[in-house]
Amino acid sequence: MTISSEATSMGSEGENLQVAKRLLASLLSADKDQAIGLITEDFEMSLPVSVSTRPISGIGAFGKYVEAATKVFVDGAVFEEINAVSVRDTVVLEVKVIGRARSGRQYENLYVHWFELEAGKVSRWREHVDTKRAMELLS
Repeated sequence: MTISSEATSMGSEGENLQVAKRLLASLLSADKDQAIGLITEDFEMSLPVSVSTRPISGIGAFGKYVEAATKVFVDGAVFEEINAVSVRDTVVLEVKVIGRARSGRQYENLYVHWFELEAGKVSRWREHVDTKRAMELLS
């Protein structure tokens, strides 16, 4: 079932979708304060296992991860939404991330982000991406 952003603009599902989009945007722009304000205290983020076998757990660890984002892209990155599904407290975003890598290369890669929310904040975030392509473009 696919639900467009417009179809979920009302109610908690639409609000959850907006929270997920703001969290992703804050990571890509390395806006640590905004990012931390959108997550729960027991937040956990899972990256592809080729990147990290252990999740990023807690506000402090996630804050450091957001700070590290400043080293990846020149002037941050943006995302183009391809598809979005928001059902109850789960949001799935399919996006294209676009930016200029520090290496000077143009970066474009497809991602799927799975968010679980509690009381309007993200408690779990799972990121799925072609890590081989990411490493090629970022190096």
